[in-house]
Amino acid sequence: MRKLLISTATVTLLAAAPAMAAAPDFNTVDKDGNGSVSFEELIVVMPDTSKEQFAAVDFDKNGELSMEEYNAATKS
Repeated sequence: MRKLLISTATVTLLAAAPAMAAAPDFNTVDKDGNGSVSFEELIVVMPDTSKEQFAAVDFDKNGELSMEEYNAATKS
């Protein structure tokens, strides 16, 4: 089930950002260095991402992307 969710989230985020294959690594996006990526941090590098698309890859629904969530959504 988790693989299906990750796959679905990946497709959702990729649809929002066709250049996703060139997405910066997690530590580059995590500007404040707190170990997670906020929506505000993400839209700096992926400005076409909607809040709904962000929420679709935020599996634990804590309002931020962990490294695992970010990497699952951005891997090509």
